[in-house]
Amino acid sequence: MKAGVRRYLAGLCVRRDGNIAIMAALSAPLIISTLALGIDFGAMTLQQRRLQQLSDIGAIVAASDINNAAGNLVTNFQQNGLNVAVKSGVAYATSSGTKLLNAAQLGTFDAVVQYTPGIYLADPTVPPEQRFVAGTQPYDAVKVAIQQKAQLTFAAAIIPPPTLSATGTASASKLAAFSVGSRLASLNGGLLNAILGGLLGTTVSLKAVDYDALASANIDLLSYLDLLATRLNLTAGTYEELLATDISYPRLLDTLAATQGLTPSVSKAITSLSKGLGTTQIKVKLQNLLSLGSVGERMIGSGSHLLLEASALDIISASAFAANQGKQVGVNLAGTVPGLTSVTLKIAIGERPKGIASNAIGTTGSAVRTAQIRIAIEAGVTGLSAIAGIKLRVPLYVEAAYAEAKLANFACLGGGPKSASIGVDVVPGVAEIALGDVDPTAMANFGTKPRVTSATIIDALLLKVNALADINLTNTSKTRLTFQPNDITNKTIKNVSTRDTLTSAVQSLIAGTDIQIQLLVLTLGTNKAVMQAIADTLSSVTAPLDEVLYNTLLMLGIKIGEADVRFTDARCQQSVLVQ
Repeated sequence: MKAGVRRYLAGLCVRRDGNIAIMAALSAPLIISTLALGIDFGAMTLQQRRLQQLSDIGAIVAASDINNAAGNLVTNFQQNGLNVAVKSGVAYATSSGTKLLNAAQLGTFDAVVQYTPGIYLADPTVPPEQRFVAGTQPYDAVKVAIQQKAQLTFAAAIIPPPTLSATGTASASKLAAFSVGSRLASLNGGLLNAILGGLLGTTVSLKAVDYDALASANIDLLSYLDLLATRLNLTAGTYEELLATDISYPRLLDTLAATQGLTPSVSKAITSLSKGLGTTQIKVKLQNLLSLGSVGERMIGSGSHLLLEASALDIISASAFAANQGKQVGVNLAGTVPGLTSVTLKIAIGERPKGIASNAIGTTGSAVRTAQIRIAIEAGVTGLSAIAGIKLRVPLYVEAAYAEAKLANFACLGGGPKSASIGVDVVPGVAEIALGDVDPTAMANFGTKPRVTSATIIDALLLKVNALADINLTNTSKTRLTFQPNDITNKTIKNVSTRDTLTSAVQSLIAGTDIQIQLLVLTLGTNKAVMQAIADTLSSVTAPLDEVLYNTLLMLGIKIGEADVRFTDARCQQSVLVQ
């Protein structure tokens, strides 16, 4: 019997049929376990993806109303099939109210959510990981973190379910319409006519009251662009394409005159100016006047819900200067300035960087600038006292750098799309003002700085006088201005100025002039008497020269040592995912 069993077992050991079935039976548990883990891993991947989607959606919901973020998150996750506890301070917001919960109680919820309010800096110069700043007020962004136990089907018997987590950050989409320029005060119609006429190559005969009316007429620039596009048959394009189009100056004026809401006096003044241009070939690209940011990508006619405003005079003067960028313009102001026997101007206008203008729509990091210009003034005046009857030549050179306003922070306060607090960093326009001669051919080259040399201000038979003076307004420090909702609604103009404004600068320049006298005969008196007479004469032209400079710069929206900034609209739009 035993021998038979041994023979049977020995024969079984050498047989090879059935070995696959045996190996399959032995490895089946391992294979099944591996497949189970694979299925669970795939399910966890899908669960993680859905968790990320839910955290992103939750962040958008929370950012849309930060003051009620906790309750809105509970409702949102409940609508997506999750019963969650949202940490709010030391307690948790749930579907049944706000409660203090321990770890065991938290385990009864599908997920635990934590939200962190803060601000988001949409600035490309800031590293992405540093753009969300938690806890900084006023809040305009929210980071939402969600944790949930993985749902295991097969692997739960082997390992405990891991905790899945996802984070999303959303911020309110923000746009602001703002500008930098100069607030108008007194206007000299004769001077402005001569300057504007010189820029346009025609004769302008508007009155001071016309300029006042133009300066007071506010134009909705996006509505103006819509009307202009209709007249140019460009309605199928984008605003950016319209801004890049060469447009004749008369067409700009005719469209401006047809803008709705203008008073008859304003329309009449614009029409009069347009008729005086005749068949001028002056063309302008409006991208030198306006920067629309992301709104520029929209189709024409779709952006007028945002109010970007400028005065009619701003549009007229800025487009005239834009048409002369990179050029030098000569203007004769003879007879228009009391106190001066003759005045001529040479104006060189620098080209703006692409995408930079004095009126803009943008968000954090966007900037507006005035133009960069150079002005050479040649003024004539009759001497006083000991030099009575002798003509003095007073050459002034002014180099005005641009003023800039950069949108530094933009916080949505909740309670409405226009409820925003905006901070802007402003650097007023600085300048060099000199009494002396410059090479006119070097003025239009903004890559190099013209050299100012001593000027002969008196060249008479009995007397020769040379003079040289220079003064710099070099305050380039930034000043932070903050615009609250009421400031934006009321279009409040806020001003930044240096200690040295134009009038004080001209006075300091004249007072500090280095004068060299060559007295050829003694009939005019002593050097001291002549020096005093020259000083008195130069002092007498301070006010007229100040008026010439003020009105010339005014046409370009510039004040030396000052900058006026205003916001005409701000929108906290639908919140968007940012991280």
